[in-house]
Amino acid sequence: MLTSKTLAVNEILETSFPKSDDLRNQPKSIEILHYLSKKLDPERLDHVISVQETAVKLARYHNADVWKVNLAALLHDVAKWMSDDQLYKAVSRFEIELDPIEKTMPALLHAIVGVKNAIELFKVTDLDILEAIRCHTTGNASMGLTAKLIYVADFAEPNRLYKEAKQVRQVAEEDLNQAVHWVAQHKIGFLLQNDGIIHPNTIHTYNSTFPNLDRYKPKR
Repeated sequence: MLTSKTLAVNEILETSFPKSDDLRNQPKSIEILHYLSKKLDPERLDHVISVQETAVKLARYHNADVWKVNLAALLHDVAKWMSDDQLYKAVSRFEIELDPIEKTMPALLHAIVGVKNAIELFKVTDLDILEAIRCHTTGNASMGLTAKLIYVADFAEPNRLYKEAKQVRQVAEEDLNQAVHWVAQHKIGFLLQNDGIIHPNTIHTYNSTFPNLDRYKPKR
């Protein structure tokens, strides 16, 4: 049962920030959604909208810039419609330098190319938004608040049917770093079980958000 204190906090959160529908009706949001509706299949588009709703909700709890979070969420899969061949051609056109793992894993490229698409197609240049797009798949130890919110929301939005999604959503309201840690942990576990390659950024994300990390530092 929700306590009166929790209800009061929820009421403040709802009235102090724009709602998801208001954010999606912003001119830039409409422009992006129009593009996505033509490029993404319905299931992927539903995912994007669910990520937006989840990220904006979490942004309220963590006093983040909801306008940035909104655009970052809508744009995080802006290049997801592209085939592997199209992605590699885009990498070449944009003269993007890939690391050895990215060269062999096209599933990672939509985040990288997505940054360039956000800039070229929608004139988005805010570094927090671009970082969130870039990091939403592998994570990064240096992620800022917007990027962390998208990283978590992409993994844990309600359309994700694995049980870990609900667990991450619940903890994310109270402890975002713990949620980031759990996402990295689940991604690493999944890749190990499926004999996949783990990008170093995911390992760094896991390590950098380890609970009580200070206890592992050498004593002086």
